[in-house]
This record gives sequence, structure tokens and C-alpha cells, in this order.
Amino acid sequence: MAERIHPHPSLVERLVALGRRLRTLRRPSEAAELLEIAAKLSPKGASLRQEAQEVRGDEGLEDFDREFKRRNLEASHALGMAHIFENRGEYGRAVEMIDMAKLRMPFSYLPFTTAGFLHLRHDEAETALQEFTQSRRLNPLDYRLAVETSRCALENEQFEAALDNAVDAMLLAASRTEQEQAQEKRRVDTLVRLCALEPEAVDALIQARTAALQKACDHVALSQARVFSSSRARRRYSARTPAQSGQTNLLERANELRAMGLFHHFSDDQLIALAQLIRIEKIEHAEVVFREGQTGRDLYLVHRGTVHITRKTPVGTQILTTLGQGSLFGEVSYLDNGDRSATAFGVGSGTLFVLRASELEAAVAANRDLAVSLLWSFWHTLSGKVRAANSQMSELFDAPDRPLEPADHDQGEPVRLAEDVKLDILREQGLSSQELRLLAKYSHEEHFNANSTIFAEGERGDNLYIVVDGSIRISRMVPGMGEECLAILKRGEVFGEMALIDDQPRSADARAHNGGCTVFSISRTLLEEVLSMDPDAAVQFLTLLTKLLCRRLRAMNERLVAWRIMACHE
Repeated sequence: MAERIHPHPSLVERLVALGRRLRTLRRPSEAAELLEIAAKLSPKGASLRQEAQEVRGDEGLEDFDREFKRRNLEASHALGMAHIFENRGEYGRAVEMIDMAKLRMPFSYLPFTTAGFLHLRHDEAETALQEFTQSRRLNPLDYRLAVETSRCALENEQFEAALDNAVDAMLLAASRTEQEQAQEKRRVDTLVRLCALEPEAVDALIQARTAALQKACDHVALSQARVFSSSRARRRYSARTPAQSGQTNLLERANELRAMGLFHHFSDDQLIALAQLIRIEKIEHAEVVFREGQTGRDLYLVHRGTVHITRKTPVGTQILTTLGQGSLFGEVSYLDNGDRSATAFGVGSGTLFVLRASELEAAVAANRDLAVSLLWSFWHTLSGKVRAANSQMSELFDAPDRPLEPADHDQGEPVRLAEDVKLDILREQGLSSQELRLLAKYSHEEHFNANSTIFAEGERGDNLYIVVDGSIRISRMVPGMGEECLAILKRGEVFGEMALIDDQPRSADARAHNGGCTVFSISRTLLEEVLSMDPDAAVQFLTLLTKLLCRRLRAMNERLVAWRIMACHE
């Protein structure tokens, strides 16, 4: 009888290890063959044969996974081609590519979301809403998707659907920033008013939406439990990259921005995005940052030190303002694309935070929420500079900054204007976002006779105004000179906006000019609610206000130079 040769145990161990390794690499056929060979050579053949049989069962799963990945790859390719076709202006072919992606991934929300944004960009709001609605059916727990669906429903004037999705967004924002939570709360409050719901009905709606979202969460949790309880589940670990010094510096820079106060309303993500754009430049005493008349749109923040802003005049160089730590300058040219209206230079040594205009524009184009927060900051700093110019005028003529007791203003006669009339005025100013319809819907209209005072310098203000017809005279009383007209405003122009951003008294008088005027007013509360509902609406309106303040600040600085020359000749 021939002697039987038994393989060394290490050979069997190596075959088993290699088979199991191939299984982890998703090659079940080869893995099963190696395990079956090892079973023939090992005393533990029964257990290895059973393991090989289990691996054979993975072959069907492997085919399914391969097909699933193939379909995902084809759908992703189709969505990419849709983006390319849209950029080429081939809208029809872009829609065809998205439809192909839907066929390849019928249970994925991504193709429907992409279709929604495509139709929205081509002013097909009704079709976009249908796509967003289907996308939310497939993915009801996505916060951003709930927000976009609510906005789209509002644009279609489907207020109840807008409210349902807004409530979902409010509930899903529970784990997000306080700013986003407050924004969604304001959105719901506004839509509740539009739908004229009683508090009991609102409570019932919130309970129903909470139950629906909870059911979706439970479904996801159950699916996840099934996946991770399966014998085929595999745990994946992701290696953590140690924090690098650059990331630490970025956080420090973001904290420095937060401490400046101008960015207190920015979310953490927005501060990080802004900090990534900052470059630090040192300045020495009397070193010029930019000169009057120079072309340039970069923005500057005083990090350390002091900066003088000056103008050249026939009677010498005049200091317009002195800026300290945390002050922003250069934003006027950034916003209105004009040349530098003054010279900026350092007083002593210091450092500046520099924001390159091209980089900042790219960042705000990609992040509309960042654009809104930045425009709020511009509105605030420009209002402060206009008020500072007013104070310099008062000092020049030995007048108080504002009257001790504001003069009485006249009561306007309430009038009723069609909503379309007010919408036409907003459109004339380049305001096209559908959310701005709410400004027209809930604003109040008044008519003032010639020389009637709409508001007086020194009084508190909670409304801004837009001229419907006639004209408005913005002026101040200057001792020894009488009324000094600062501006004459015509149809569509905005006034009274500064008091809304800085909560300071009115800086000038507003009177109906020759022939009287009609205006409509927008309250601070309404403006904040509407602008918090949609970043695009906020960008449009805040851009209008900031450019308006740029024009006023340039005009005020010209007047200051002229008045200083007059004062020198007296």
C-alpha cells in the first residue's frame, strides 16, 4: 500500500488565508476554489467546505453589485453630459441626458433634483416643482432639498405646498446653525400668514410633518440595521489625517474675523470660507495702499494699526476718515466698479487682511448664502460711513450731529396701489426674484403733498421707502445756510434704508418735492422675513441697497470737500 503524503499545515493555512483575501477583494469564484482545495487537504475539511459554499452564494450578489455599479456609472455619466449640454445651450439634449439617468437610477433622488434645478434656471417653475417633489419623495430627509422645494412652490404660488416643505426644512434644521434655524422659522411664519392659518391648524400641521419625517427616519434606521446585521456586511475604516498647521491657522483667522464684529452674523462655515481667501499684507508708516483715481477692486480689513482715508483738494489734503482695527475699506469700488475715490495709507506700521476681488467673486458665485452675509456687512459698513460723513458736515458748520428733538412729520394719505404696479417698480430696479412679490403684497402705500415731511432727522425708523411717483427731497438743515439738499429721488429709488441696518436715528429729512409724491413702505420685519427666504432674492435686493449707498457716499465725500474749501475761504 502506497504511503500517503500529508501536506504541511502551513500550506493549508496559506490557501485558506488567500481564499479569504480574495473574498474580501470581491472575487468569490476564485476564493471558493481555493477553500475547496484546502478542505481536501485539511482535517477540518467539513467547515472549510461549508465556508466555500457560503462564498459561492456571494456570486449572485457580486453580479448584482456589478450591475448596480454599472448603472450608477452610466447615470453619473449622463448627468455630467447634461451639464455639458446645458453650458453649450443645448437645453433639449440636457433634458434627454437627465431622463436617461432617471432610467438607470429610478430610485435615486439625484437625477430628479438635477432636473429641478435645470428647469428652474430656464424659468419653468411648474415643471421644476414636479421634479423637486419627486426628489423629496425619494429623499425626504434632505434639508437643502426641502428648502428648494418650498421656494419653488412659493414661486408657483402653491402656498400650502410651500408651507409643508418649509415646516420640513424647519424641523430638519434642528441640527444646523442657529442662523439657519431662525431663517427657517421666519420662512414658516411668513407662509402661515399667506395661508391665513390659525395657531391650532399650524400645530396640527407641524405634528403631521414631524410624524412623516419620523417615519422616514425609522425606515432609514431599519434599512441600515438590516444591512449591518447581514453576514455580507463589511466594516470600512477611514484613516484620519492629522490636523495640519495650515488648518490651525485657518481656524485662528476665522476667529479673528469673528472678533471684528462686522462678521458676527456669519455662520462658522461662512467664516471659514472667507478666511480661506484672506491674504496678509504688512504696511509701514505712510505706505500707500491705493491712490485716489486708481483702478482696483480688492477689499481690505485693518488687522492691526490705523489707516487714513484722504482726498486731495485745492487747499491741501483732507482726511475723510480714520480707520482702526476691524474696519473695512475698498468696498465701494468693489461694488460699483468705479475708480478709487480716495487715497488710503498707513499711520504707523500694521497689517491688513486683503480679499482679492476675483477670488471673492468666485466664492460668492458658488455660495449664495456667503454672498448674502457679505452684502449685509457691506450695508452695515456703508451706512456707518455715510453717517460719519454727516457728522463731519455737522462739525464743519458747528451743528449738532442731529436735532435734540426730531421735528414732527406729516401723516400721509393712505392709498391703494395694485400689486402689479409695485412689482413693475421692483422689476425696473432689476429685482426679479419671485420672493420679492411678498414685498409688494404686504407693503403700505401713502401719498404726501408737496413739502410734507415723510420722516425727520433724528427720529427712529423701522421702514424703508420706495418712490412710486413724484419726487423726494433728502436734505439737512445747516446753520447759516438753511436747508441743504442732499439728493432728489425719482421713481423706483429707495430711501430710509440706513436706519434698518444699524438701528440709528434718521440722518436726514425726507420731504415730498414739488407736486407731491406717492411711496410704498416696507417694514424691517417684513424685509428680514423675505430676504431670509431665498438667497437669490436677498442678493438682488441687498445689491441694490449697497450700490445706492455707494453712490450716496461718493456724493457726500464730494460735498465734504467742497464745504471744506468754502470754510477755508470764509
